[in-house]
Amino acid sequence: MNIKLIILDFDGVIVESLDVKTESFRELFKNNEKVDEIIRYHHNNRAFSRFVKFKHIYENILGKEYNEQVAKELGEKFSEIVFQKVVACPMVAGAENFLKIFSRTYPIYLISATPQEELERIVASRNLDGFFKQVWGIPPGNKIDYINHALKNENARPEEAVSIGDTREDFNVAQKTGVRFVGRINQESFDDLGVPVFPDMNGIAKWLQKKGL
Repeated sequence: MNIKLIILDFDGVIVESLDVKTESFRELFKNNEKVDEIIRYHHNNRAFSRFVKFKHIYENILGKEYNEQVAKELGEKFSEIVFQKVVACPMVAGAENFLKIFSRTYPIYLISATPQEELERIVASRNLDGFFKQVWGIPPGNKIDYINHALKNENARPEEAVSIGDTREDFNVAQKTGVRFVGRINQESFDDLGVPVFPDMNGIAKWLQKKGL
C-alpha cells in the first residue's frame, strides 16, 4: 500500500465513547416522560449531528417549538455532559499505541461529527493533540469536505489515504471520497461490505504493518 495519510474517526476508534452519547441524551432529557422514545430515535440515527436530533426531538417527539435559543441551551448542556464523560471513558484497545507508531511516519487527520470546540477540548484534555496534524469537527465542514481537504493538503490521490471508522456511515463517506476504508468492529456490522475489519486498533495496526505501512 502506498499511503500518504491516515484519517481517523474519534468515537469508537480512539475512545470507547459511543455509549457516552446515549447516556448524555438520557441525562439531558431525564425528567421527560418520553425519554425512552428519545433514546430510540438517537439509536436509529447515530450518524446525525446532535442539533439535527434536537430539532427532531423538540418538534416531532415533544411537540415543542425549536429555535436558536433552544438549540444554544441544549447544545451547551449536552456538550458539558459529553465532555465530562468522554474525558473519563477508556481508549479503544491499541489506540494509543497506534497513534504513537503511525504518527511518527504519517500525517494523521482526526475527523469527527463532534462540534469543533468540544472536540479540540476533549483531545487536549486527554493529551492526544500532539498526534494529529489536524483535528476537524463540525461545523464548519462535513466529513466529505474534510477528507477532500486533507487529500489536497498532502497532495495525495484518494487511494493514497486510509480511513478508519466504526460505522457504515464512515464507510459511505470513504466510498464517496474514494479513500481506502478499514473498519473497527463496534456496534455495526460490515459483513456485506467486503472491507477489512478488526475488533480493535491492535488488529488494524498489525494489518497495516503487514501491508507495508
